[in-house]
Amino acid sequence: MEAEGGDHAVDRAEALRAPSSLADQIAQILEDEILEGQYSDGSHLQQEEICGRFGVSRTPAREALRKLQAHNLVELVPNRGARVRMPTLRELNDVYQLRAELEGFAAELAARSREPDMLAALEKAHNTLSQIVPLAAGTLDTPDEAETGERLRRFNDMFHGVIHDAGGNQRLGNMIQELHRYFPKDTVRLAIRSPETLRSLYIDEHTAILEEIMQGRAAAARDAMRDHIHGSQTMLVDYLRKRGFPD
Repeated sequence: MEAEGGDHAVDRAEALRAPSSLADQIAQILEDEILEGQYSDGSHLQQEEICGRFGVSRTPAREALRKLQAHNLVELVPNRGARVRMPTLRELNDVYQLRAELEGFAAELAARSREPDMLAALEKAHNTLSQIVPLAAGTLDTPDEAETGERLRRFNDMFHGVIHDAGGNQRLGNMIQELHRYFPKDTVRLAIRSPETLRSLYIDEHTAILEEIMQGRAAAARDAMRDHIHGSQTMLVDYLRKRGFPD
């Protein structure tokens, strides 16, 4: 089944640009379309169709499908390409509940650590993200949204990654990353359709987390991070439910 909305598909195709690899960009476009409800559950994605649509060889098309498989959004079927798999809202809730607890614990450890280099890196990532958010707000529902969305992802990952590593618990960081691989954590950005919501999620809530960590308030840092993750969960579940994702 082909995605609906030909003009929108053209815009997505035009979004292929450096610095990420072609496979990364194709996977991100297809991931967004799956989560926007443009494919039905069980519909097929053929390598040849992807090659033709994006003007690429089989190698990046195949790698893009593997990336989608890693995020549990497609199942690779021998000799039949890939089949779209719509995750259930219960699966999503399970992942986000675990993320809230684990990332909250990571924020607590970061607040207990307060290592100067970590705090500097965290503040730098937050400041950069704060500069990108107004740009992203101006590109909502435009062809440039994909590009600014990629920048938001990169520095949001950096902000959270610093916190995951701050406590020195490598197993904790690995567990969080495994949850991220199970379901794409930045999908919530698809549900954001107003500058106010964008600012609240990426600036205001991060500011609260940063402040608690910098002041060494461990319990408050944990609570701020948990609230941040649960807020994203609520927003994403509402978004996907409206697009027909099963309970």
